[in-house]
Amino acid sequence: MENLPEIIRRHLVLMVIWFIPLGVFSQQEFIVYKVKGEPYLKINDSVQSVTKGSVIDEAATLIMKRDDELHYIDSKGDIYELYETGSFNYQALQKRTAFKENTSFMRNLFSYVWKELTYNMASRNNKSGVVYRGDALVLMRYPADSISIYSNNIRFEWEPIENKEKDYFFILREVNGDTKTVIGTPSTSLALTTDNILLRKGHDYEWTISETKYPDSKTRYYSFKLGTDDDFKTKAADIKEISLTLKKLGFTKAEIREAICQDYKICY
Repeated sequence: MENLPEIIRRHLVLMVIWFIPLGVFSQQEFIVYKVKGEPYLKINDSVQSVTKGSVIDEAATLIMKRDDELHYIDSKGDIYELYETGSFNYQALQKRTAFKENTSFMRNLFSYVWKELTYNMASRNNKSGVVYRGDALVLMRYPADSISIYSNNIRFEWEPIENKEKDYFFILREVNGDTKTVIGTPSTSLALTTDNILLRKGHDYEWTISETKYPDSKTRYYSFKLGTDDDFKTKAADIKEISLTLKKLGFTKAEIREAICQDYKICY
């Protein structure tokens, strides 16, 4: 069994490069992995809602109310469950016992997720207050960047631009190929099928959303691979292990599939 899929190994190398100059996070920070209810963080004089990716450090106090649930992870890939009400500072969370049925494969995966979520948080903080316009604007939501898709149907989704009256331009191009498709639409989603014309299994693609038919070089593209049935079979054992672990942690089938798509980069 692979320790991590190739797509994650490539990203992990990039993460090491990206993280060195940032210097804005600590290996001791906890990252929220899953949240249910409306817990919140008290940091100095501010109050923040808790979402996936929220950072819990020594300055934070977690407030858990009735029916709130939380899963958080550390840099080593350990995952912790919290179902209790009350106030929990960093030291209290640190003393809790990690989920005991975690495997080495899952620790590798959770450690990668910790790095990715921490980087995403630092990146958002660095970009705070920056206004993007034109082709520098990133609107894409799904498929996320650098994932593998195993499905006969793909719904592309993107963020709306407030007060926009003209069409969005959906641009799809095949990596290492000559195929490029441009579709104008007033909607914020578009469904395509693997018809062996626009989309073919076993091929890599890039897509973007632009306000113009001819975006410039600043435009960012998201990439994805449209996997074959044989490709999916090679991932079956890993997917089963992830599913069993998350099920033991109380995840529903829908939550497991979403987690595999977001964190393992396989959507099906």
